[in-house]
Amino acid sequence: MAEKKENKVERIYTVNLSKAYDYVRTKRAGRAVKILRDYLARHFKVAGADVSLSEGVNSRVWRDSIQKPPRKLKVRAVKEEGVVKVFIAGVEEKVAKPPAMQKKGGKDAKKEGRKPEEKKKEKEPEAKKEEKK
Repeated sequence: MAEKKENKVERIYTVNLSKAYDYVRTKRAGRAVKILRDYLARHFKVAGADVSLSEGVNSRVWRDSIQKPPRKLKVRAVKEEGVVKVFIAGVEEKVAKPPAMQKKGGKDAKKEGRKPEEKKKEKEPEAKKEEKK
């Protein structure tokens, strides 16, 4: 049988986020992100969970605080293998993994190194040595 090759589809959109201003002030930036995901999911015919926003897009929406997201945002969307990755138009950047794909431990857990219990064990022998003297 013939193999289906999914082509890389890249499009540039100017997404209107002004509907976020219809909501309570403290929920506008989060709502703008949801509007952006829904818009791109609808245009690329994928589920909303398959839309991955880059750090640049996220920081641009949240830049002016939760209360004042941008009214419009020009983005570059790339669809590969059923996943849509969204970037700021005209800027090269990396995309972060969607929350469902990230590990809960993350890099921070590895950087911590030893557990607090191990540190306590090391301090106990030092205290015993001082007592023996």
